[in-house]
Amino acid sequence: MRTRGWLPVAVALVILAASLVPGGGGGGTVGPVGVDKLLHVAGYAVLAAGTLVALRERTLRATLAVIVLVTLFGGVVELLQGPVPGRAVSLLDLVADAVGAGLGAGGWWVFGPSDPAAATVE
Repeated sequence: MRTRGWLPVAVALVILAASLVPGGGGGGTVGPVGVDKLLHVAGYAVLAAGTLVALRERTLRATLAVIVLVTLFGGVVELLQGPVPGRAVSLLDLVADAVGAGLGAGGWWVFGPSDPAAATVE
């Protein structure tokens, strides 16, 4: 498997591990937004963009599929947090995951290579 194929797997594992640490959760706020929501947006943006880099496909269908799948991954992670001490299932976290997935995919769509198959990033 090429190096870029491992990118979304590695990012997903980091997100999963960080999300299942007992008692975790970012504290504080930046303006009206909690730091934990910003971490969700950032993590899921990287996951979505990394997945599109690995796919090497620049189509609307692939982009939308990645947004949906990354958001579903966020939903599964939220459900797994339920029994973890100090963690809770949060609909707002899932919304932040979806926003991050959309931003990451949108960033790939706007700033990614026009021909991803020809890109040489490994």
